Amino acid sequence: MNILSNVGAAALVFATTLCASAQDKTYISFGSCPVGCTSYTWTAGIADLLNRNIDGIEAVAEGTKGYLDNARLLGEGELQVAMNTTAAAVDAYNGTGAFSSVEPGRALSWMSIAPTYMHIVTVGDTEYTGLQDLKGKRVGMGQPGGTGLLDNLALMDSLGFKDGDDYEAFKVRLGPMLDGLADGNIDVVLWDGSIPLGPVIKLATTHDVTLHPVSDTELTALQSVAPAFFRVVLPAGLYDGVDTDTPVYGNGNAMTIDANLSEDLVYEMTKVIMEHTDKLAQVHPALANITKDTVLNGFAAPLHPGALRYYREIGVTGIEEFAAKYPSN
Repeated sequence: MNILSNVGAAALVFATTLCASAQDKTYISFGSCPVGCTSYTWTAGIADLLNRNIDGIEAVAEGTKGYLDNARLLGEGELQVAMNTTAAAVDAYNGTGAFSSVEPGRALSWMSIAPTYMHIVTVGDTEYTGLQDLKGKRVGMGQPGGTGLLDNLALMDSLGFKDGDDYEAFKVRLGPMLDGLADGNIDVVLWDGSIPLGPVIKLATTHDVTLHPVSDTELTALQSVAPAFFRVVLPAGLYDGVDTDTPVYGNGNAMTIDANLSEDLVYEMTKVIMEHTDKLAQVHPALANITKDTVLNGFAAPLHPGALRYYREIGVTGIEEFAAKYPSN
């Protein structure tokens, strides 16, 4: 009788301990995009790394509808980390534009991973000498609900152009836009994405493709409307027939993070990622490029205090200027 009582008591203690242990865990859901896409691969690798190196957390990558949906889910507490572009992350932080339903101040900047690259694509002899030449054109702008469309609307806003009055917008996916370009139904395609773009590779095998540069003056005007954009260069040879570098602009594929996570935890998460980029490179080569020179690329909203503390410790490039411009609470 005493033996059974002791066994029962031990089992009760064990079960209680398991329950307490589960309650003590901090669950961290990473929102990316549909399972199998590049940012899902990134976040799955990062979540696994964190689980292996930080006690008391359970991090998991979640397949989502994409970047715009991620901001909403973070604002509702369904995600703790959200992949987004740094341009869209500004509105997510402010709760404005496409993110008017999101709690302002909840989506804080965390870590820029890899840049996007603007492609201004024409074929054949289409007349184009600069962004002002978009006026009067039939322009492929990107698909509804995508961050690329938001980026291109910001561009048109910086030029003072209005859809219908100054240009005709085609709001579809990249593939159909390039088909329209090839068929002569669209004059120019705008697309801000990671390189190389498979559909552009395909188009360049059958048509004379031209990628158009963005001047410093044009970029400065855009940055006055959308400060998250920064200079990038499309390298020569990326696409058939494009034999010179093309200076354009982009913003960051980046992680934003819930302001409700503790400073100490975010500090530790940031430290683990930054100290193990060699391991993350085995997940995806883009993760090898996360350095103290790149983690702020494109951000224009405050950092989580935990990330700010670690970035100051390692001397991230421009950290004090950034903190002064976008102060964390």
